[in-house]
Parts: sequence; structure tokens; C-alpha cells
Amino acid sequence: MPTHRATLNGTEYAYTDEGAGPLIVFGHGLLASKEMFAAQIAALRYRYRCVSVDWPGHGESGYDSEGWTFYDLAEDTVALLEHLGEEKAIFAGLSQGGMVFMRMAVKHPEVVDRLILLDTSAGPEPVESLPAYEQLAQGMHDGDDATREQLAGLVTTILYGEPWRERDPDGVAHEIALMLSHDRDGLFLACRAVFDRDDVLDQVYEIEAPTLVIVGELDGATTPDRARELDGAIPNSRLIVIPDAGHHSPIENPEPVTRAIDEFLTATATA
Repeated sequence: MPTHRATLNGTEYAYTDEGAGPLIVFGHGLLASKEMFAAQIAALRYRYRCVSVDWPGHGESGYDSEGWTFYDLAEDTVALLEHLGEEKAIFAGLSQGGMVFMRMAVKHPEVVDRLILLDTSAGPEPVESLPAYEQLAQGMHDGDDATREQLAGLVTTILYGEPWRERDPDGVAHEIALMLSHDRDGLFLACRAVFDRDDVLDQVYEIEAPTLVIVGELDGATTPDRARELDGAIPNSRLIVIPDAGHHSPIENPEPVTRAIDEFLTATATA
């Protein structure tokens, strides 16, 4: 699929644009790319316009060398809508993508038709995991090629459940290569945006859009307990737990994720 480009608030974004119909904007998780939702887009593009972005520091997008916050990315997403000629959209974000979109839904409710939050959290990075994650990020930034490849392999044990890792070694190798392909400086800044995020659990009750919360039952990065917390805090929300999936549920067990999204969009469609 051809890559499109747009400069949004000074940052160059790369994105794909497939299909026609109501717009869905997909936002991937940290260390991933716009290809994360390929299986879902393949099924939904016949009824929806599916746009999937590379976040700054990932894939083919640029980045601000001074760094950014999730609020900056929320403003960029609003600018993306204008660039696409749309006023509202359905937003589907995993982990950092969900963190961006939930903040946008609070600050700019007028642009959010419906919201799909996958393997994400409204809270800050847990203090018990933050030092190890920061060490991994620093190693991925500073290490030689062999060290970085070793660390990327370790990261897959955090992002992916054991069933998928054992079932799809070629997929694991692909994800490791993807992590290593990102710009070192850009990816480190993207990690900092995740690590330094604020706590918005006391704000997401303001989200009015119908919301679907999805979580892999084996997600160790943003656990099912955090998904239940998020689901309980958003007034018009429903929760789906995906079996045999970890943090990257759309890749690990794509069919139930796609089905959950499709059924949610059908059930919440307006006449």
C-alpha cells in the first residue's frame, strides 16, 4: 500500500489510506508501526476508510528533536483530520496510540465519533516497571548492533504473549527487525513520551463517545486489571478480553480483535 505524507504542526507524518466510508484512524503502540493493524484494515477497508499512521520516531515519520508529549500528538491528530478533509473519525489506538486518543477525546470531543482503546491505560507508567523500561530504552539507543538485537529480543517477551512467540518465530523475527529499523534518537524520544505521561484516569469520565476497550488476557505491559479500570472510568464503555494474546493483541490473535471492532462499530452506528 502506498505511503502518504503530511506535515502536521511542523512534523512530517507517514500514513496509509485505504478504503471508503466512515473514517477510522489507527494509532500503533510503542516500537511498532503503521502496519500493526494490517489484519484489521484488510477486513474493514471494504466498509470504512482506514488511515494508519506512523507516530513520530517510528517507521517513515519524522520527529521533533526537542521531544513531544501525548498532547502534542493529539493536536497533530486533529490536524490530520483537517488534512484528510474530515471533521470526525473513529479512533483506534493501541498502548501509546490509545493514550493519545483518550487525551484527544477529553480535549477535543467534537472530533471523536467512537473510540477503540486497545491494550492501554489511563494511568502513568507503574513505578515498579519504569526503571527496567528506561534501561531497555537507553540500551536500544546506545548499544551496538548485537546488543540492540539482544535487547529487542527481550522486549518481545514483554510485548507478546508466549503462545504467539512459540507459534510464530518468523513473526517474532519480523518484529525484532522492525524495532531495530526505527531511528535511534527518534525512538528514544518516543519512549520518553510514554514514560513521562501524566495520569488521566480522573479525566476520562468526560469521554462521551461510545468506547470499546480491548485487552489481551496475557498482556503484561498494560494488564487486564488496568483495562478494567479504564472501562469502569469511561461512562459509555464496554470491555472485551482477547484470549491467547499479550500486549500486541491485533497481531497475536487478529480474528477476535477484528470481530470485536466490527461488532462494536455495527452496534454503535447511527442511522
